[in-house]
Amino acid sequence: FRLNFYRCHLGYFIITILVTSAILWGASNNAFRLSYPDALFLAASAMTTTGLNTINLNDLNGYQQSILFVLMILGDLSIVSISVVVVRRIFFRRRIDEWTHKHPAAQNILKRIDEELAEKASASNYLRHRTTRTDHARLTGDQPTDLHRNPRTTRTSHLSRFGGIPAPWETAIFSGLFQRPSDWAKNRHTRPGSHTYLSFEPILDRKARFRNVSHQEYEELGGVEYRALRLLCWILPFYTAFWIFLSMLLLAVYASTYGPVAETIRTTQPGNLSPGWWGVFASVSSYTNCGLDLINASMIPFTNNWLILIVAGGAIAAGNTFYPIFLRIFIWTLSKCIPKNTQIHHSLSFLLHHPRRCYLWLFDRKTTWILAAVQIGLICGEWFLFEILNINQTAVWAIPPGTRTMDGLFQSFGTRSSGYYMVSMSSISPSLQLVYTVVMYLSVFPLIVSMRSTNVYEERSLGLEVDVYEHNGGGDDDKGERQDQSGSTGLHIRNQLAYDLWWIILSWFLICVIEEPQLNGSAPGYNNFTILFEVVSAYGNCGLTLGVPYDSYSLSGTFHTLSKLILISVMLRGRHRILPMAIDRSILIPGQGLMEEMDRHYSPDLREQQEIEKKVRAAQGGSQAEGPGGGAQDP
Repeated sequence: FRLNFYRCHLGYFIITILVTSAILWGASNNAFRLSYPDALFLAASAMTTTGLNTINLNDLNGYQQSILFVLMILGDLSIVSISVVVVRRIFFRRRIDEWTHKHPAAQNILKRIDEELAEKASASNYLRHRTTRTDHARLTGDQPTDLHRNPRTTRTSHLSRFGGIPAPWETAIFSGLFQRPSDWAKNRHTRPGSHTYLSFEPILDRKARFRNVSHQEYEELGGVEYRALRLLCWILPFYTAFWIFLSMLLLAVYASTYGPVAETIRTTQPGNLSPGWWGVFASVSSYTNCGLDLINASMIPFTNNWLILIVAGGAIAAGNTFYPIFLRIFIWTLSKCIPKNTQIHHSLSFLLHHPRRCYLWLFDRKTTWILAAVQIGLICGEWFLFEILNINQTAVWAIPPGTRTMDGLFQSFGTRSSGYYMVSMSSISPSLQLVYTVVMYLSVFPLIVSMRSTNVYEERSLGLEVDVYEHNGGGDDDKGERQDQSGSTGLHIRNQLAYDLWWIILSWFLICVIEEPQLNGSAPGYNNFTILFEVVSAYGNCGLTLGVPYDSYSLSGTFHTLSKLILISVMLRGRHRILPMAIDRSILIPGQGLMEEMDRHYSPDLREQQEIEKKVRAAQGGSQAEGPGGGAQDP
């Protein structure tokens, strides 16, 4: 048994759910006693940001509701991924400190890094860069780097010396070095002068991997990457806090001060719910895409209130559906506002040029544009089907056209991830219910394919042997790259289907067996499709439900305890299907031997590649990083 990212992530979720479910259960009062199975289910639903509820949340006391509030934050996609960046930065800094303590003379070099990186690339800086390299040579006893490198000993910048993330003890001087036009023609993935944060103009392959860098240049890259990682530790929390507090401010203040909305919140159900608390809870539920709501009818009471729908819809998009897109736009905007030739601008440029070296959910420009087009296309498709397929549905067609159009747009956002709805799922057409079933399952596919296709180690994790940069040349580059990308995307989809479908079908079958008495007895709201809808909603972490006709909670609220436990496992597995391959560079920390093994994959020696391939697969056996022949992708 070996710990990897997948197992650590799963362990974090399980432990948090078990601990908080006990607290949630123990916090019950005499007015309403929450059973432990329901407490466990609610904790899992909030932590996995699913949103299914076995009871009405207005039955819980304020303390129990606040526990669910915290769980939604702890399980949020962006919050969990931020913790990975912070941990990597801490380990990175430790490796640097260890090295400087062993080599006191290196401390002087490190002190000069910040000063030199903030200065303009000039001839004088270039001369000081030469001096710094001489100091480094005296310190380590190395000889100056030979510009005529042996291709068998040259490695990419992913070569690992300290867990794959080299310490920045060699200064990066920003001199404006340009490639010859002939070299530029060969390098289609960058343009001359674009890497102003480096003292050399790198050659990149189709995945922005650095090719043919010397040891000195490789250490220089480490310094730039560390600074980008350090900056990311500020950008990501700011981005998350900005959207959460902005939506909190708008919803809580508006709900508390605008009379009709405040009155609706207080009177729509028993309990005299506080409008301010509803606004705070709903803003976090929207951003985390959980969909749990203190109002049992979800967003139905606000059908005519466009401000609430726009704010909640914006938070939904920023927190999940468009998270990588908005994040890249935010970093790009910062890069345009920050003066050039400053350390921050250099770090921002590195993040934009090589996003997946540092963060899971930051993609290159092309992938981001494709992701945006796919997400917008899916939303527009759902919106169109909502309007067309509900023509004969009285509950939907009774809504005025303008309001119905806005409600359909919001429901298209909510269906795929958050679980918020404007029209009860039992009131829409059966054909649209089927569409939503498919959409809930496919909700994270665009993110999964984007994340895994931009993994710089993806060929090795999938067992692919083709490298466009090395094997294609001249006019065949574009054709070869398109074929390789198409094959890789298809393989991702096939592997994901194999990973998902058997679990969904098995869970559906087991729950149907357990709930057979209610199916045979024609219990209200019970049939095979409603159970399948519930299972897919749990697996997609969406939270939509066809419910029961006599109450507002999910269909799972009527399940037996064993069925609820099965559904909890479905929610957990669904939450973890969006994780990267275990050999993704952006989740490995300094000191892990696996990083060094993976970096050696890009040695020009094919025999060495094949030998290391076996070692890596043995090291990652049984993890989510299994290759095509490795069997199921389970922990």
